Amino acid sequence: IALPNGANVIDFAYAVHSAVGNKMIGGKINGMIVPIDRTLQNGEIVEVLTSASSKGPSRDWINIVKTSSARSKIRAWFKKEQRADNIAIGKGLVDTEIKRVAGKPVGEGQRADIVLPVAMRFGFTSPEDFYNAIGYGGIGMEKVRNRIQEECLRVFRPEAAEAPRITSAEQVPTHPAPKNLHGGSGVIVDGERGCLVKFAKCCNPLPGDSIIGFVTKGFGISIHKLDCPNVIQGRKNPENEDRWKEAHWENEGGGADHGVYEALLQIYSDDRIGMLADITAALAEMRVSILQVGVVRRGDGTSIVNLKVGCKNIDHYNSIVSRLRGLDGVNNIIRGFS
Repeated sequence: IALPNGANVIDFAYAVHSAVGNKMIGGKINGMIVPIDRTLQNGEIVEVLTSASSKGPSRDWINIVKTSSARSKIRAWFKKEQRADNIAIGKGLVDTEIKRVAGKPVGEGQRADIVLPVAMRFGFTSPEDFYNAIGYGGIGMEKVRNRIQEECLRVFRPEAAEAPRITSAEQVPTHPAPKNLHGGSGVIVDGERGCLVKFAKCCNPLPGDSIIGFVTKGFGISIHKLDCPNVIQGRKNPENEDRWKEAHWENEGGGADHGVYEALLQIYSDDRIGMLADITAALAEMRVSILQVGVVRRGDGTSIVNLKVGCKNIDHYNSIVSRLRGLDGVNNIIRGFS
């Protein structure tokens, strides 16, 4: 077995097989029992001692092994076998950091307001998955601390935080877009199927919306909502009259399903503790993918939450809006970002 310089008995065990490493209780070199972190030399005969009753690897091994392969296999074991323990460990580390920054223990609502945005920045949809990753070593606390400090500043000292802003997708990794985003276009243009179309970002049409097509220069046909302000203004120009094309959905009706489309929601709400957590929890219950999220604090006790979500059609969109309108503190929801 080929191993890099500095590799030890643990690296050797995992190079043989994950099951061997996970059940290892000791090792021998040239017939002599040695510490499992003993560095190996060329030509040595290594024997791995295993036990069926072994409870698995130690977390310390992650920092002892020298090969990335062994480290990944150890983390994979903890991720799969000890999720509850991982969550408890990760939560403890995060709570300790929050308490250190805030200078005091925090309540559940404030913790959720701090942890959820941090978790989403690292691509997790729930605090539990985030805690689990920290617990099994998938994310180091050194990568998390700065984000926690930023969110603590936002929650506990809003007057000292940065000016309100919409957080961009680059700043907040969220759920990856569904693989079937847009699916087939599901749009018929001038009576023809299979046209090269793209969906205008200015209005993000959904199946069930009245739509119209515009022939672009080199990028196919751009599909807009019929009441899109850009359409209303653009159709006033007689020079572009021939470029506007009749379009409709292949399966008419708000319940038509052509895949998953981007939908934008702007939520006007009270600026209360737990508001963002309640919104994301409601979307999770509906199995709605969050593609982008941002919060603007208005300084008058209210906030604007900007969401980009995966949506099947206009009926699906309306059901999402109806669910969110029922949340305590939600005052209004409009489609799109103003």
